[in-house]
Amino acid sequence: MSNKYLIVILRFHGDVLLTKPMLDNIKLNDPDSEIDLLVYKGTGSILEQEDNVSEIIEIEASSKENIYKKVKKEIRLWKKINTRNYDYAFFLTTQWRVVPISWSIGKAMKAAVDDKKRRKNLWTKSFSVIFPEALEKHIVQRNLLALESLGLKIFNENLTLNPKHLDIEYKALCDSFPFLNQENSYCLIHPTSRREKKLWDKEKFGQLINLLLRKGLSIVITSGPDPHEISYVEDILGKADIVDKQVLNLAGKTSLLGLAALINGSKFFIGLDSVASHIAASVNKESITLFGPSNPVNWKPWSDRAQIISQEDLQKIEVDDVMVLVDETLTQ
Repeated sequence: MSNKYLIVILRFHGDVLLTKPMLDNIKLNDPDSEIDLLVYKGTGSILEQEDNVSEIIEIEASSKENIYKKVKKEIRLWKKINTRNYDYAFFLTTQWRVVPISWSIGKAMKAAVDDKKRRKNLWTKSFSVIFPEALEKHIVQRNLLALESLGLKIFNENLTLNPKHLDIEYKALCDSFPFLNQENSYCLIHPTSRREKKLWDKEKFGQLINLLLRKGLSIVITSGPDPHEISYVEDILGKADIVDKQVLNLAGKTSLLGLAALINGSKFFIGLDSVASHIAASVNKESITLFGPSNPVNWKPWSDRAQIISQEDLQKIEVDDVMVLVDETLTQ
């Protein structure tokens, strides 16, 4: 009978993607295993096609429903978790909400990440072991510590999406957008983020696009589906001197897997500290990422081909700083 594993990661899209090395290493330890993910609704879509994922269980991050309905949903979740009969579980986030989830699992081996705010018996005694938080390690390395804490071996630290699914998705996108079939390879820019503090100046993005176009590059620009992100991209393009044949605006028009396929098909990637920069790492693409308030030690794209420019105040990053790295990328 195969072992069953649960990874609980209740955060954002990028955090879920960074569990991919865990999935791969679990399979290398235990080839017949079944691995489920418990995530916030919509955040697991980038891993839906991965062969190593058995089921993605989704829950709401928050709800305006009354307390009775919320509790009823949580009880249904606990019952479902209980029926899966997991042998191992890994808790990568520290909401108190995960404690009854841990209880519902029963006698499985359970590892949870350390948090100085959670060093109380109710937390520590709800899991088999507590593994260290990231500190000066990358989040990928912290996640792999969870496996080691329950006796699994680490064979590699690779963050790589299945290229088979990317090729299928890219072909479909090329059929829908003939722009992608042109001989001149494109640069992909993803200039949006959920957090305002991670946004770069629109004027600077417009200037950057102009300079890239003068180098003879075509550009594909993308964003998430949120109307504010789509409007943000339109504002940026309004500040650039472009014609339709030079730039393809796909803001809000692709899935995360589609975004991964587009980045994979590009010459290089430019973006902010967001899921898109982690996707660029997962397809081993040359990338330039602008970092603001996040700690790049923990959160930089997990790839040797990733370059970052880091300023706590993102607006201190100048267009020339980015173009220096662009020129280095183009000469490689």
